[in-house]
Amino acid sequence: MSGYRPRKSTATARKRNAVSASRGLRTAIPTAILAGTFAALASVFAKLTLDVRTINFLQYACNSFIAPTTPYCTTLFIAKEGETSPVVVAVRTICFALIFICNAVMWTLFTKALNRSKSSATVTVINSAANFCLTAVLGYALFSEPLTLQWWFGACLIVLGSVLVSSSEASKQKAD
Repeated sequence: MSGYRPRKSTATARKRNAVSASRGLRTAIPTAILAGTFAALASVFAKLTLDVRTINFLQYACNSFIAPTTPYCTTLFIAKEGETSPVVVAVRTICFALIFICNAVMWTLFTKALNRSKSSATVTVINSAANFCLTAVLGYALFSEPLTLQWWFGACLIVLGSVLVSSSEASKQKAD
């Protein structure tokens, strides 16, 4: 008979499913971490859009990279009393747009990670942990925000709660 294929044994099918599941989890974890990274970047751009230290950050970046020996950078960001420099308005507008772009990329990656993983809770835990840690590091590095022990304790409790939910969901799946 043409087109006839004998059935594969159930052991072979189970092995193939186990290999594809582990492969899916291996690709889901980096995707979830990347989604958390873009969520953290969105919060950085939100802060740059609204924070008064944006001008200082821009002056430092301009003096460090563009024109360190000329007074060009200081005159570029100074406007008349009560006004905002057009350069600052442009940078804040770009940062505002980047909030939406980072959130769109984050949700796309998060959805891909959910599709690749058997457990949505695992992806959520990894995404949240990456988001918390990167937000803390970027806030400390870029904005000199303090990282108190209370903040780390709260972040650990949130991640721990997510891990507990994830483990209970995994045990329910194994029982079924």
